[in-house]
Amino acid sequence: MSNPTLDTMASEQPDTHFDQLEDRLCHDYSGVARDRLHTLVRQERARFAGARVRAFVPILVERAVRTTLAAPPAKHRLA
Repeated sequence: MSNPTLDTMASEQPDTHFDQLEDRLCHDYSGVARDRLHTLVRQERARFAGARVRAFVPILVERAVRTTLAAPPAKHRLA
């Protein structure tokens, strides 16, 4: 019997992690439509699609989305 690694545990329920991430973002950025937040998360998540180590992808995605949302409003409007 082997012990699961951090990466194995993170990859077992990736959608749960991203659902929780979107919930946090919705709470913290109530003025931004959930659809927009979902789009930003999906775009950032796609950047890591080929990553060999996936344990930290939700953290990296959250940081990138928060950085985008911290930019002046014109930078994160829907096109």
